[in-house]
Amino acid sequence: MGDKKEKELKIAINIHPLKTGHKDRGTGLYTINLLENLKKDNSLIIQEFANLSEVEDADVIHFPWFDFFFHTLPIKRKFKTIVTIHDTIPLVFPNYYPVGLRGQFNFFLQKLALNTCKSIITDSRVSKDDIVEYLKIEKEKISTVYLAANENFKPQSDTKLLHIKRKYHLPDRFLLYVGDANWVKNLPFLIEGFNNLIKTPNFSDVKLALIGGVFLKKVENIDHPELESLKKVNELIKKNNLDKYILRPGGLDLNELVCFYNLATLYVQPSLYEGFGLPVIEALSCGTPVASSNKGSLLETGGNAVIYFDPSNLNQFISILKEVLQDKSLQDKLSKLGLKRVKDFSWEKALKETKDIYLKTLRND
Repeated sequence: MGDKKEKELKIAINIHPLKTGHKDRGTGLYTINLLENLKKDNSLIIQEFANLSEVEDADVIHFPWFDFFFHTLPIKRKFKTIVTIHDTIPLVFPNYYPVGLRGQFNFFLQKLALNTCKSIITDSRVSKDDIVEYLKIEKEKISTVYLAANENFKPQSDTKLLHIKRKYHLPDRFLLYVGDANWVKNLPFLIEGFNNLIKTPNFSDVKLALIGGVFLKKVENIDHPELESLKKVNELIKKNNLDKYILRPGGLDLNELVCFYNLATLYVQPSLYEGFGLPVIEALSCGTPVASSNKGSLLETGGNAVIYFDPSNLNQFISILKEVLQDKSLQDKLSKLGLKRVKDFSWEKALKETKDIYLKTLRND
């Protein structure tokens, strides 16, 4: 392939996640950051498409998401195709992600389509191994490209932080969780641990901020398996009279979210499994201490900058919360380790690696 072709590489990116409920979730954030950073590269011509029929000319098309149980990836395509699979959680825990006959049939079609893709990108070594195991894809076709936080996630000025602290009436000490509320996030465990914490002397002033639009939903009368965990969370909050201790501001804009991370005493990731765990990187980028589950890819993501716990061991979890909350020197140490750790994760690096995969895909017939 000549230099001219490299300088004018035409990449078509599927933007379906930005038109659905995925927009504010990990898949949507990945797609937004991918587009923003690819467009900074003058050697790339980027086309956004929702339907494949819109693409008339491309060197490579990239689906930055993969749905296991909806037929979203066309089997027949005239362009070389790359797909990003962020995790295989529904396949790792099938009992908690039940699908009907239609879902099973769509999964069969999706696997057929996936087998004809030239390359697959994923977020961690753990997810790469899972893709090999559960989707039977050759390891050589899969590349690990680590995600990174948006460049806005960094330590903020006291003036900005004071404004947000006053606006949302934030206490001096609070735990933070950012994300969804489905089963794998293990939020009932978080609520139980928090309930035990604030009933202990010296911790009754601590609050818990749950960030995400999902926490404002009225779900009590909705029968859906993915809402069972959130229902349990709400029941635990009500049963233990925790409403006055829990902050639920809903979806925040980007600058407000960055300030919440900065102001939090400790970010908590209690998940039973993650394919990457982007909020951990966002927290570390803001210099926020992090306590995280040791499951899935979270050890890989947090490295030595995070305090880990077994997400089934409530006593260990509560002990760690107390240790960090009452030890300022430990908080400072974790903050410094986090800011050092995130130097390994950047969108500049992710873009270079993604572009290398585009070029490699184009060269290989």
